[in-house]
Amino acid sequence: MKFKEIRLTASILLLCLTACNQNPAGRNEPLAEKENVARKSMAAEAKTPEAPFTEGKIDLKITTPGSALGELLQKVDPAKGNISAQMKKLAEQLSAQERAMLEAQSKKAGMMNLAFLMLPLKSVIYINGNQATAKFDALTFHGENTVNDAKKEGMIYVKSQNSSKAMTISYTGDSFNEMSQNELKAADYNIKNTGETSTVAGYTCSKSVYTLKKAAPANNTPGAIPAASIYQLEVWTSTEMPKSVNFLHPLYIKEDAGIMKITMQYEKESPLKFLYEFTKVEKRAVSAKEMQIQKTAKIHDFGKEKMTVGMQMMGIVFGM
Repeated sequence: MKFKEIRLTASILLLCLTACNQNPAGRNEPLAEKENVARKSMAAEAKTPEAPFTEGKIDLKITTPGSALGELLQKVDPAKGNISAQMKKLAEQLSAQERAMLEAQSKKAGMMNLAFLMLPLKSVIYINGNQATAKFDALTFHGENTVNDAKKEGMIYVKSQNSSKAMTISYTGDSFNEMSQNELKAADYNIKNTGETSTVAGYTCSKSVYTLKKAAPANNTPGAIPAASIYQLEVWTSTEMPKSVNFLHPLYIKEDAGIMKITMQYEKESPLKFLYEFTKVEKRAVSAKEMQIQKTAKIHDFGKEKMTVGMQMMGIVFGM
């Protein structure tokens, strides 16, 4: 089951940085030229790390631009507990117009509403060499996922936000590859390296655009984001960021550099997007406690108990 930063499916996706450029002569330059100058200025002013990021803490932000439900979820604070009560109170504070808009968008979103349930509201990643640990809170569950890219092994802890239900899943070898790679198949997409750069949390990133060639068979892995239905993705990578972080994102996307920002548009005709982005990268020593995850007494082997893991995970995520 794939719960990588979201689920991990992920608290999934993020904001773009903007830069302003003043024209000293006061001329009205063409918009395209202004944007080009602004991008160059932003890249020049960005503080590029002197060495690749190998240890520290990463804060994440996940948003759904233009979504009334997404905006409502941003107001929920997992630290206050009783998320259902928080949601009810927030809904009661909506005006009639806002409720109508929320209902209309929810009906139009259809199955996409399930993705909202799995989106992490709060999330942080700790990195130490090849080891990466993500801790996050979604609407219905809390998750902790630790992965070692070099050893090809990982472990996930998931607990219901509304009950004592919890489980721990280990994955190694072939199950590690399945957990890490069965969400986005590059062969299903036309991939364009745009040559465009932007600064994400102080790091210069390059942009690639993935556009779905045609409808592909749905992914049957329980809990995984339905990657085959994603129409388009914008992926921003930095060579200064370790690839181990890629295993902790809402989707595993095979890139040669660390992914710091992803925008996902599920349907060509729909404006609904999920924006996932690193907002702060802090280079510092991380503690053993930060890298560790909670564990239940019983640890399930994903490679040997896929059906059991899938059913129990669905029960936790969907409150069954």
